[in-house]
Amino acid sequence: MVNCNPETVSTDYDTSDRLYFEPLTLDHVLAIAERERPAGVIVQLGGQTPLKLAHGLEEAGLEIWGTPPDAIDLAEDRRRFGELLAAEGIRQPENGIAATEEEGLEIARRIGFPILVRPSYVLGGRAMAICYDETTLGGYLQEAADVAAGQPVLLDRFLDDAIELDLDLLADGRRAVVAGIMQHIEEAGIHSGDSAAVLPPQLVDPGQLDEMRDIASRLALRLGVVGLMNVQFAIHAGTIYVLEVNPRASRTVPFIAKAVGVPLVKLAARVMAGASLEEVGLTEQPPVPGVFVKAPVFPFRRLAGVDPVLGPEMKSTGEVMGAADDFGRAFAKAWQGAGHHLPLAGTAFLSVNDADKAALVAVAQRLADLGFRLIATDGTRATLIAAGLDVEAVRKAHQERPHLLDHLVNREIDLVINTPLGQSSHVDDALIRQAALKYDIPCITTLSGARAAVAGIAAVRRHDLEVRSLQSRRLPLAERSPAKAATTRS
Repeated sequence: MVNCNPETVSTDYDTSDRLYFEPLTLDHVLAIAERERPAGVIVQLGGQTPLKLAHGLEEAGLEIWGTPPDAIDLAEDRRRFGELLAAEGIRQPENGIAATEEEGLEIARRIGFPILVRPSYVLGGRAMAICYDETTLGGYLQEAADVAAGQPVLLDRFLDDAIELDLDLLADGRRAVVAGIMQHIEEAGIHSGDSAAVLPPQLVDPGQLDEMRDIASRLALRLGVVGLMNVQFAIHAGTIYVLEVNPRASRTVPFIAKAVGVPLVKLAARVMAGASLEEVGLTEQPPVPGVFVKAPVFPFRRLAGVDPVLGPEMKSTGEVMGAADDFGRAFAKAWQGAGHHLPLAGTAFLSVNDADKAALVAVAQRLADLGFRLIATDGTRATLIAAGLDVEAVRKAHQERPHLLDHLVNREIDLVINTPLGQSSHVDDALIRQAALKYDIPCITTLSGARAAVAGIAAVRRHDLEVRSLQSRRLPLAERSPAKAATTRS
């Protein structure tokens, strides 16, 4: 195993026969290969970085196990991949590929704003952004070109109010089996690594799930995938779109493997070494024994003055899992596991952008039903009062005191729901989020995240949170030991 990060779990002494801490560059890997004389090299378990080495390793005479390098290029090459989707009758958002700023602006004028801009062959959504006008787009195109280092810049029509999903599958070149489908809790536009997610999906009907399984399986076989593959989907106005295909293991694989109790990476390695799916015992999608929620862990508390608003560039540094028999309790466990506390009562401050105000009413109503006192700034308050809710006024940070920041400093607010205004956050909004972070007050920056948090609060108010091992979740109820199903008050 070659690993450039000695902090990761792969440093465990029993993971591999030999472990090299070396930079993942072609020269370093070739030097190791010259010493080890491997029968084959696996590149699909380390994200985007090793994929870039596949061609160089192959040209040096090494055998790439698993998905062929040409299939990796096909998935990354926007033109070739678009032709494949068109041939299969699979929808994708309108898009284009630009080598210069002028080409990017021309594409944007053709497909319309907002535009999602991203470099190709980068990890973690680096230099990825949503642009709402030509001025902003020009700056991001230049940044993306610098990061991409000669690679083209990809532009996609951004789908507002879409549900995003991650699908992971295992294929042997002749057959493909879906391992799991996770629904993002945040709307499309938040990086998949930063979005909370739930397995199985909660807002997608069975017919749409079947369609996604069919699309992913067809793509895996057309691409010649051997091993793991990830597909990112969006559902917009009832229509399914393919956002991206990664012919490699994704960050969701360990989560799904833990949830369903199937060692997906071990099986994938055997398949890449020549075994069939039937031989490794994976012939159908594994059942999900409950509801599992992934919550990201962020480093914001360690970074003074940072604005904890989420976007298309990844900011999280880890993740946790919450498991239960229903979504609310699973989300509450994940939220608490990520280091947040979930207020069960108190005062909720609400301030959202104009596009979110109508949808906020249902969230505010549920908070009121749970006994929360509601406060809001003028614009949001007017919308909620018009809907029949009792909401107290609070002054903005630039108005006379006492204002909102004073209430946060005095810890008179227990929950903040604040969505950014347009493509960038207003100064007041940034101050609100920074103060909430400083004084450890839960601050939620998306409406979908607010809905999930309210569901978690309601679930904890109804039930104690149960602590149970993952192993016991896979046993029939009658076989579970009472000791293993002990409960505790959260």
